[in-house]
Amino acid sequence: MSRIITKKRVILILFFLSVFIIGTVLIFTVPFSVKSTYGLTTQTSDGVTISFNVFEPQESLYQKYNDNNPKKAVIIGHGIMADKEIMKGYAIELANAGFIAVVFDFRGHGQSLGEIDRGAIIDDVRAIKGYLNSRDDVDINNLGYIGYSMGGFPGNQIISEDTDFKCFIGIGTGLPTEDYHPEYSIKASSNRSLNILMIQARFDEVNTLSSLKDGMALRLNMTPEDIDVNKLYGSFQDGNASMIFLDDNTNHLLLAWDQDFIREARNWVISTFPDVRQPDENFYVNIRCIILIIQLIGGIGLFFLIIDPLYELILKTRKVNREDEAILKIDLPDVSITNLALRTVAYSLILGLPGILIFMPLYFFPLFTAGNVLMLLCGQMFAILILLWRIGKKADTPLKHILIGPFKSRKNFINQIILGVILTTILYIIIYLSIGLNYFAILPSLTKIVFIPICYAICFFVFLIYSLLNQTVLQNKIKDGFKGQIIAGLITFGVQILYMIVFLLLFSFLLGSFFNFGVYLPITIPTTLLLSFTYVAIYKKTGNIISSTLVNSFIVTMIIITVSVI
Repeated sequence: MSRIITKKRVILILFFLSVFIIGTVLIFTVPFSVKSTYGLTTQTSDGVTISFNVFEPQESLYQKYNDNNPKKAVIIGHGIMADKEIMKGYAIELANAGFIAVVFDFRGHGQSLGEIDRGAIIDDVRAIKGYLNSRDDVDINNLGYIGYSMGGFPGNQIISEDTDFKCFIGIGTGLPTEDYHPEYSIKASSNRSLNILMIQARFDEVNTLSSLKDGMALRLNMTPEDIDVNKLYGSFQDGNASMIFLDDNTNHLLLAWDQDFIREARNWVISTFPDVRQPDENFYVNIRCIILIIQLIGGIGLFFLIIDPLYELILKTRKVNREDEAILKIDLPDVSITNLALRTVAYSLILGLPGILIFMPLYFFPLFTAGNVLMLLCGQMFAILILLWRIGKKADTPLKHILIGPFKSRKNFINQIILGVILTTILYIIIYLSIGLNYFAILPSLTKIVFIPICYAICFFVFLIYSLLNQTVLQNKIKDGFKGQIIAGLITFGVQILYMIVFLLLFSFLLGSFFNFGVYLPITIPTTLLLSFTYVAIYKKTGNIISSTLVNSFIVTMIIITVSVI
């Protein structure tokens, strides 16, 4: 392999770097009418630190349309296993329409401290209201609240107690019913001015339309059977507007990003506060999505392009003779790639369940979500270990020798560590600046950082076993070249994602709830796709699997630790 970085590669690297930088700048500045403030904190009455971000119209633009009138504000609460970034789309559209929008992390989530306590999270909402009350430019007597999933429950309570809230929008959440906290229900016929919009996805795995109709029926003093969806009851003029907005093609997780829901919520707030003149009437959800795609194309393209020159640079700096580095592989000349792929799938599906049972103690990991994911990953790892043992017998290579293969060459191992650390840093920055700060955070709070080392160690061993099969056996059965890398990446992806789909469906049927399936899968698919091609690209260049295992283990660890609650 040549140590020379070609002019063509340099041009491509500069091109993708430029695309990523442009996308990053745009995603944090579009729309231009919005001012964003990140990393703010406040204290609850019981001493918990709550992290929040503020999105608001640019002052000069707001005053141009609204003089010096105080601003209306909307507080936005996220769901469980999520964070404030997941609701950023709602906040930006409201700020663009002339409102202050505050998205915050509930205690035990995202960057907020403390442990999750559903009985106390209403204090988190009160703390955010306290922040708004400290500002001279906020009309504290005219507030709105948007609650997604878990975030809707404290919304129901605080709105029933606090008449400063004139608008409540529940997204994938419920209303008080005759059987569930009826004392929080606000009758439409009362003197209280409160407009309520409930947004529901037809394929929501958590809330049912029938239970939502029960809550709306209590508010409207009607029978649930008589409640129609997408029909306005009452009026904004009377302050008792009520509606269930139903969409046909979305599930519980995608509620947070669906453009129809964001537009409906934005319009509901505008109708509640018609005196606020909009500095910008444009809708930016789709534009920002396009910017995100551009940003990711630039970032991911840059990542894969710099693998080769970085490794050449590391070799040159450390003066390592490249010819001395053997390719880590297991040869099975008499076995076809199709046969190996089918055997991998069969072993994963048949032995995955015994593997999950063996690693059942991970279910009690202090971070519940992380424990569940690790348990699933270890189940497939167990199956692959058995398959590697069988392959080793056929290749006359003991399993012990297969496992220590990546660590044999001291010089090569150190090179792999250095490359892995550098690539991990680069890929994490790319994901954090794109997905992490705009759609789904991957930065755990201080209270969860202590769990990173053990989670990372487990992930490292799991992904090492995965790669020992997928790269040193399967990938070596495929011809080299770009087409071969695509095939290898798709096989690696297919084996892992098929296992996850089957067992998530199995557990969903057993538990009688498809919540985990609907939430995990949309995150698992793109993550697994990226990790699969990371394995393939780095192995092709280095002939080893340490660097890619370091990269993938860290990304998965940061994701599952962040979404977990204490």
